[in-house]
Parts: sequence; structure tokens; C-alpha cells
Amino acid sequence: MAAAAVVAAVIAMTGAAPAVSYAEDTPAGALAVDAAASVRADFDGDGYTDVAVAAPGGTVNGKSGAGYFAVVYGMAEGPNGVKRQVISQDRYGIPGTAETGDRFGSHLTAADLDGDGFTDLVVGTPGEDIGSARDVGRQTVLWGGVGGLATATDVGQGGAETRAGDFDGDGNLDLATAYQMRYGPFSRHGGPARTGPLVDLDVRVYAMEAGDVDGDGTTDLVVSSGSWDSDDGGAIPPPHLQLLKGTEDGLVAGAFIAHPDTVSADSIALGDIDGDGRQDVVFGRSTAAGGGLVGVVRGTAGGLAPRATLIGQNTPGVPGTGESGDRFGTDVSVGDVTGDGYADVVTGIPGEDHAGRTDAGTFAILRGSATGLVGTRVQVLSQNTAGVPGTAENGDRFGSRTSVVGGYVAVSAPAENSGSGAVWVFPGTASGVTATRSVSFGPRMLAAPVPGARFGSAFHR
Repeated sequence: MAAAAVVAAVIAMTGAAPAVSYAEDTPAGALAVDAAASVRADFDGDGYTDVAVAAPGGTVNGKSGAGYFAVVYGMAEGPNGVKRQVISQDRYGIPGTAETGDRFGSHLTAADLDGDGFTDLVVGTPGEDIGSARDVGRQTVLWGGVGGLATATDVGQGGAETRAGDFDGDGNLDLATAYQMRYGPFSRHGGPARTGPLVDLDVRVYAMEAGDVDGDGTTDLVVSSGSWDSDDGGAIPPPHLQLLKGTEDGLVAGAFIAHPDTVSADSIALGDIDGDGRQDVVFGRSTAAGGGLVGVVRGTAGGLAPRATLIGQNTPGVPGTGESGDRFGTDVSVGDVTGDGYADVVTGIPGEDHAGRTDAGTFAILRGSATGLVGTRVQVLSQNTAGVPGTAENGDRFGSRTSVVGGYVAVSAPAENSGSGAVWVFPGTASGVTATRSVSFGPRMLAAPVPGARFGSAFHR
């Protein structure tokens, strides 16, 4: 079958179990306030955790950069690439048409928007033209159900990333972008109930993550934000982390978080690192001096701590040496990899040189504990680690994206194989991740378009 035809098809799947059921009167927002910061998704309702993977550079029906994404469905053996869907705008039922430079699938956000027990997927197409306007962008919801993602609905224009949560506490999930709120309820027959500004701030948002940081039952948004305007010296000030607090009127601007420890944070994740029942803020500063840093601001009974714990490759106990360009702290993700009740932190180190290879890349797992995040028991893996599929090569940038998928860790290298890209999945164990039974897959294995796909450019959030 031709590659373009494969993109337009849904790969056949069997063995789906009954969907997870919830009480009919349970609002979607109540189900997802705590889960909003998690990357867990179950698009087909079979009880196994799935993962969506972006390939925004993919060529579809001869249109370069039209883009597609793949859903790799979880099985007893984990999300190993066997059970999957490959979806582009040329698939029946998806609004729009695959066009050069659309970059369909660049951003992926998982949430049960209609509260039916199946996870849905918000798909960003930042290069979509609307009429004569170039690169306006489009956001589309693909609705989950038995058999996986099937029908789809456009929910608005725009090319920014999206995060889901109940930001106004009305029991319905909303969608936040860097500049706009789309308030639920959502249905499969139309867009949001209403829209409004993200918050009454004229700031640029560089990164964001959603979760109930203050424990009041309403979703908050943690953003890395800064001014659009230059300072007196002509330079644009670096961003800092800030809390946008969820209220019955939507998000309101809160205080900066652990200033100045969070300066230039470029990735954010939320989770309970110390097991005290409160959300902690995890962030990466991949451009920090010394090769990059990972930080944690702990949640306390009195709110977020005033300072962050910062860990880099020069922290005692962390393997390696911090060097300029390592980018330790790239795309941090959070989840309990070891099953000990403490959330762990996964971070990419895509600029790491090793085995005589430049920018071959690695990734690290930092263990959570009752005392928070520490530099001991840190694992670092590369493509040259025994049992890991593949071989480290110049410019692979292995570890560019990370995700905790149930009891597994997924990492990607979009630059692998001359930019076709690939994803690796590692099982979690009590002592960390293991290369034993780890798998790797890319576009060719999924019968999807290969050249320049940049498969693994993003995982769903």
C-alpha cells in the first residue's frame, strides 16, 4: 500500500475491552481536575494507557510538511507500536485537507472533554491557512470511543499549544492556550460554550502546564511568561514561572513562583514528588549555565515554597558533567515510574556528547522521595546503553521529548535517521527504567510516511 494511502487509513485493531464507565451525572471537570497535569490517556477505553506521537514534518499525498500523528495504543506489553492509528487531515472525517506546511499534529492535548469515559485528543495545526490569511492555525478535537479516535470537530483557530482543565470550577473542562480560553461544555456537534482572554495580562507565554496547584478543586495554570517589550538595554527580559489561579471567573494572575530560581524555565510539569498529597511544580531550564538544570518548587500547606531545589549534571550523584549545550532539563515529564508512591522526573539531555558522537543525546530519571527530588539514584540512558535499540550517532538528539506513559517512559529523537524520527519505550521497575524489553519504533514500522516526518516532535500532554 502506498504511504499516503496508509496515512488516510485507520490500522485495524482487535481485542478492545469494554469502555471505562462513570456515573452519568459526574461532570467532566470533576473527573479531570487532578488528572489535568497527567499525560495518562485511554482513547479506546480498554484500560491500557495510550500515547499520541506527533510527526508534523510528514509528507501526505505529496504535500511536504502537511503533518500527521500516530496513536500507539497500550497493551499488556505496553505501548509497543503494534496496535496503532495513523491520522492526517486526509483521513475521512477529519476537518480540512492536508496541505504543504500545515504541520498537522504539532501539538497534542489529551482530555475527556465530553465526560463519556473515553479520552479525546486536541490536535493543533499551526500552519493552517484560513481563507487568504496565512498560518492562522486550527485546533481540532478527535473524539475517543471504542476502537479509538474516529470522529472530529473543529473548536477554533490558533496555532498555540493547549492545556485542558476546569479553570472556572463549573464542572466542565475548558481549553487554555497562550492567549485565549475556550470554556466548556464541549460537544461533538460544535465548539466551546464561550471564549475569552487567557488572563488580563499582556505577557508572552513560553510554556504552560495545568493542574490543581492550590488544592481548591479548580484547575490552575503554571506558565513561563515574560514581557513582549525590551528593557532599557534593548533586550527582552527572560521569562519566569507564574501561577495563574483558577477561580469561578476563570484564571487570574497570581504571584511569580520561586523567583529568581525559575528564570528562563522552558518546560513545566506538575506532580507529587514528595508524596505529601500536594502538587509540586517541576521545571526545566535547559539553557542555564553549566549545561542546564531541573528544578522543583514543592507544594506546602502554606502554598508553593519560596525557593526551588535545582539539580544539574554538576550536582553530586548525578552522572556526567554539565557542559554548554547539553540541554539538561529539556522537556521534563513527571510520573511514578518506580511504583513507590513518589512521582519521578524524566528529563531529556539531547545535546549530550558521548561515545565520540556530537549531540547524540541521553535522558535521565530523577527519583522522587519523602524529602523531594535529590541527585542520588539518578539513571542516565542512551542509545549505547546495553539493551537499548539503535546506536548513538551525531545529531540524533535522543531525549528531545519525554513522557511518562502509565508504568513506562517514552523518549524520542525527531532528528533520528535524517529527520524521520523515532520513539523508544522503556518499562518502569522498582529500581527505575530498564532497557530489558525496551522497544523502538518509527514511521516505517508504523507504515507511515518516512522522509522528514520528525516523528516524536511531541507527545500528548
